[in-house]
Amino acid sequence: MGVLVCYDDFTYDVINDYFLDHLVSTGCIVGFDRSEHWVKKEDTTQPSPSLSHRLPA
Repeated sequence: MGVLVCYDDFTYDVINDYFLDHLVSTGCIVGFDRSEHWVKKEDTTQPSPSLSHRLPA
């Protein structure tokens, strides 16, 4: 499933949720859209694999 991310250069992209953990742990993104609300990297720890990553309809 696609996840909207904001990279550290403030560009946006939709990525496969498989890559989200890696991008968060390496600091490549500053935020991402999870479960219909925007999450800043400093507001969260690494997302749990059991969470559903969805884009708003």
